[in-house]
Order: sequence, then structure tokens, then C-alpha cells
Amino acid sequence: MVSDVKSWIEIENIEDVSGKYHFLSDDGIKIYLPQSFKKYSSAEYQKVLDSLASKENYKLETKRLQVLREMKGNLYIYFDEETRSTYTINTLPYTPLYRTDAQYILGMIKMNNDKVSNKTDLNFKKITANYTSNKTAQIFKAIYKIKNTKKQTSTFNSSYILTSNKKTVFLQLHTGFDVDFDPFLQKMIL
Repeated sequence: MVSDVKSWIEIENIEDVSGKYHFLSDDGIKIYLPQSFKKYSSAEYQKVLDSLASKENYKLETKRLQVLREMKGNLYIYFDEETRSTYTINTLPYTPLYRTDAQYILGMIKMNNDKVSNKTDLNFKKITANYTSNKTAQIFKAIYKIKNTKKQTSTFNSSYILTSNKKTVFLQLHTGFDVDFDPFLQKMIL
């Protein structure tokens, strides 16, 4: 199983991606994730958080989940126990995504990160942010390194908004390491 973990962390191109599809039946979407990710209900995930996270992290993650649950559409949660990585996907009402929207979203992310930084020992550093568009899809991506200055630990949060085939989804991947998750997203079927 350790080799499976290593393989999804070190993917370099779409041909090397090994995982499995999960069908989001309420939305007609297939997501592709590493084998080690399992689907959790909100209640199951809260129990996992309670057993693994510090009080501060539990509170922050619980608040994030509450915001995600309040969004229009469905929330799906996947968790990898081995790497303690969390993948959430919200299906949203279809909304075309333009470059100006991406700039606005990035500004909102920065504002929220600054708010959290001011109340905690967490510092956010943008690793990348970009927007791509073609005839069939629009994609916004922002990756942040989150450093806990008190504990001297770091995590990574990757946020994506994808619009294609008259569907829009918001994805977040939270890991303890920097990873290129794009090859898994390229296998998603909206």
C-alpha cells in the first residue's frame, strides 16, 4: 500500500495515473482518485477529524465544511487515511467561468486566508494560481502552502473550479505535501 501512496504523490503525466472512478450519482459526474481515497459522510469525517486533528485544526476544518455544506449543490468528501489527505467536491449550479471571475475568486481566497492568519498561527503562501480556458472547459486553480508558525509544520491546499458540459464543480485537496493533482482531474468526466 505504501507504493500506492508513493505512486499517487509522484505522478508526472496522465498515462501514469493509477486510481479508480467514483460516480457522483446525484450529479452524473465521475471523479478519478487514487485508490487510497474512500468516501465519507460528513458525520464519519467529523469523527475522523475529532480523533486526528488538534482542537484548532478541528475547529477550522469544521468551519470550512459548514461553509461547503451551505453552498448550493451537493458536497462529497473523500479521505485518504494513509496520507491524511482530504478531497472535497461541491457540485454547483452551472456558471461559465471567465478570467475576471478567476481574479475575483483569487482575491476572495486571499482575503479569507488573511482573516484566518490574523486569528491563528497559520501563514498562507501562494504557490500558484492560474486560469485556463478552451472550447469545452474553463479551469481555475490556486495552490497555497499553509505554515503553522507555532508548530513548524506545513500543509498544502489546492482549490479548483471546473466548468464543462453545462456543469460546475468546486474541488479542494488538502495534503501534508505538495503534489500535482492535475492528472487525476484530467480523468474526471463532467
